[in-house]
Amino acid sequence: MPKLRHVAVAALCAALLILTGCGRAESGHPGPSRTTGANGLHDGPAWRYDYTGKDTNASFEDIAAASADDAWAVGKSPVTGWVDDQRTLLFHYDGKAWRPYDLPPALRRLDELPIVRLDASGPGDVWLFAGVLTNPERSHPPLAAHWDGKTWQVVDLPRDFPDAVFGAAAFGPEDAWVVSRTDTAWHWDGRQWRDFRLPGRAYALAGVSGRDLWAVGAGPESESVPGAAAMHWDGKKWTEATLPTEPPGPEDDPHFAELNYVVALSTRDVRAFGDVLSEGGDSDAYSAALELRWDGSRWAKQDEPACCVTGHGPKAFFLSPKRYLTPSGEELRITQPPCLAGRPGKVGAKGCRQKLQLEDYAAVPGTRQTWGVGSVRGSGAGADPARPVIVRLTAAP
Repeated sequence: MPKLRHVAVAALCAALLILTGCGRAESGHPGPSRTTGANGLHDGPAWRYDYTGKDTNASFEDIAAASADDAWAVGKSPVTGWVDDQRTLLFHYDGKAWRPYDLPPALRRLDELPIVRLDASGPGDVWLFAGVLTNPERSHPPLAAHWDGKTWQVVDLPRDFPDAVFGAAAFGPEDAWVVSRTDTAWHWDGRQWRDFRLPGRAYALAGVSGRDLWAVGAGPESESVPGAAAMHWDGKKWTEATLPTEPPGPEDDPHFAELNYVVALSTRDVRAFGDVLSEGGDSDAYSAALELRWDGSRWAKQDEPACCVTGHGPKAFFLSPKRYLTPSGEELRITQPPCLAGRPGKVGAKGCRQKLQLEDYAAVPGTRQTWGVGSVRGSGAGADPARPVIVRLTAAP
């Protein structure tokens, strides 16, 4: 998803990076299975470039993989400085190379809609959703489009469809879901969108099928101190799951919890990631990572919660472009790609002064590989140039 990355997770990760390097945060150490090497991490695989753009003020934001030979990525330019007149970049992968794809007339309105979300179930079923974060007057209504393997076609939306989609899950041309950090989920049945009321607010979606889908987020807005929420769709109805209780914190500053990301590895292995936070009150502000796991019968809290999971691939939960966790909990360091010639940044006496910044990840179907999309930026302060890149990683066996 970005879509926007969750601010709460980013703030938590930034704080924990100083203390722990954004590993398993709550215990303050990386854990016994990940304690080798100078930095306490195992060496892992390396990113390699699949595409590097020449634009020095652009970035990819989202990606959807329909198959190993068919994928789509979307980005924006410019991304620093004056961005009111952003252009939308649409790219397609045909199994050989990533190439720019001219926006069809039906999608030209993407230039005025900054938040774009992609999802796919296969080569003939790719969804694109675009909108704005807040738009009380709806002067720029949201956009939905579907790729059937040959053409992009705009799909009509109800008047009360969300202004921006933050979570999507496609299981086929007649089965797709979206959520937008509210208590409503929307379902596409092949003909129309239908809304479903949820027992809580849904931030993200994941499932193994259209009859086994999870939505995670937070409790309803009516709760004074909302807790984390997980809701399940069994093909007929949404039900709220029982989650482990979180500490309420001091009376002057109670803690609230939310889940921002969910991954369904199987019907008996679903992982949800988020955080427990407070706003400070009369005491110090509090934040801690939260990780829950569904084993097919109940949700349980993980003892060493992973910080800042923002994407996943085969055998990988990405904490940042520099490290990931395996499903067994081993943390691996990712070797960075070589320094790009020319801007942004320079290659000097101290080596490469560039930083890989990834906004979204997608598993390459049928492989152990993952695509990452984002940009390469200079490592200095200020508005450094940004070159759009698509990278690929092969997970360790």
